[in-house]
Amino acid sequence: MKKKPLLELLIKDYNNGPKDFFYSKIMCGEILVNGEKITNPGTKIPIDSNIEIIEKGFVSRGGLKLEAALKKWGIIITGKKVLDAGSSTGGFTDCLLKQGADHVYAVDVGYNQLAFSLRQDKRVSVYEKTNIMHLKEFPSIPDAAVADLSFRSISGAGRHIINLTSEKWLIALIKPQFEINKNEFPDFNGIISNKNVLHTVLKRVLKKLEKDKLFVDKVMVSPVKGRKGNTEFLFLIRDNESAIADSLWMDKIGRELDNLVDDMQ
Repeated sequence: MKKKPLLELLIKDYNNGPKDFFYSKIMCGEILVNGEKITNPGTKIPIDSNIEIIEKGFVSRGGLKLEAALKKWGIIITGKKVLDAGSSTGGFTDCLLKQGADHVYAVDVGYNQLAFSLRQDKRVSVYEKTNIMHLKEFPSIPDAAVADLSFRSISGAGRHIINLTSEKWLIALIKPQFEINKNEFPDFNGIISNKNVLHTVLKRVLKKLEKDKLFVDKVMVSPVKGRKGNTEFLFLIRDNESAIADSLWMDKIGRELDNLVDDMQ
């Protein structure tokens, strides 16, 4: 059986995610190969090995997704007040606190979903049964926001969420299955496996965000797929009046997304 280095196979298995993120996971003993922990990134293993990320440290898989983006993009959360839109069980909230957030406003339309440990944390304000689109302000304005919205598009919501922050930026988990136009793809069954469809859906998201006077600064593939196997993406979204706004961002990010999709296994 052909063998390759663990780090190389891990990156391939998780959609060409950030190398530094996976390297640190291996070194910290958070990777299992066929049920056994391996801590040397260069260890050669059979290419058909079962590789798993140990989901420790966060209350849900969402924490791994956000952690990867923060590390890849070098974003410092320490001391910030952050809005978590679509907090659910609290993976993003947990990650933010572990990254040094001063306070998190956890907002979700659901009820009794947030992990008990987070619910009891004085650094977390819980807004249950609350539609983020109905919120106008918080006791103290959040510096920035993160979002993992289910069953709705980030377009429209992204503009509203960013308006609630002082620094005018948002890290959003983009779930293409919730961005798709079902009238355009009548055979859609909840899973997007066709790369051409994925290209179309992601480009449409960019255009909608631009229409909302936002721009996408950075993109990456989530290192963890959705529960049904859908590939997800993380976008760093900013107000288009930001000092670092790039007038050519649409072409640049569009090409980057094309490459990410084309490289998917």
